[in-house]
Amino acid sequence: MVLSFAFGIGWSTTSSCFAKEISKSTQEEWKLPVPRKKSRVSLEKALNLRRSSKEGFSSKELKEKEIGQILWAARGVNRPTGKLTSPSAMARYSVSVYVATEKGTFLYIPENHSLLSISNRDIRKGIGTQEYVKTAPVILIFVADFSKLSEFSMTRKISFVSAEAGAIGENVYLQCAALKLGTCFVASVDKEFVKRELSFKKDIDPLFIMPIGHSR
Repeated sequence: MVLSFAFGIGWSTTSSCFAKEISKSTQEEWKLPVPRKKSRVSLEKALNLRRSSKEGFSSKELKEKEIGQILWAARGVNRPTGKLTSPSAMARYSVSVYVATEKGTFLYIPENHSLLSISNRDIRKGIGTQEYVKTAPVILIFVADFSKLSEFSMTRKISFVSAEAGAIGENVYLQCAALKLGTCFVASVDKEFVKRELSFKKDIDPLFIMPIGHSR
């Protein structure tokens, strides 16, 4: 599967929807096209547009370009050294971004700028406890790997991964604002459901979610 994307505004009318494109692929992992790193939307404008969307989302699907750009903004590589768009304590990068869609759940791999298929089940309805979350075509799940911080106390671990997830979330907020999409940072997550559905092992824990779509 090939996904293409753009940054900012002025989408091509020929761009296909993300969920439909996924269904065409038999690959378990595929590389995404290079994201754009310039936009007609300034940082200041994106900050001014940033807000939480809690009114629910329309049935309109996200385009390939939109979800690909959001993933790069959230957690993509932005330097030759391999470091990422969002900061991490001691560069441990203990938080990963999963993408739940109608066609299944995927893990974003920053190093390859690719998506890895994790499950072909649609788990969106069970992830969040609030009704508006269930209307989103795409839900990002921020997941902590506490084993990457094994030398620290649990209090320190939680502090580190929460700060990391918060930084990722703000990147998502700003990118969604630039793309004129709605989103919200949500702490009400059915963690046991997510861990069971995605077969997470010990030390892997879902933290927060961000539903994304076209606001109603």
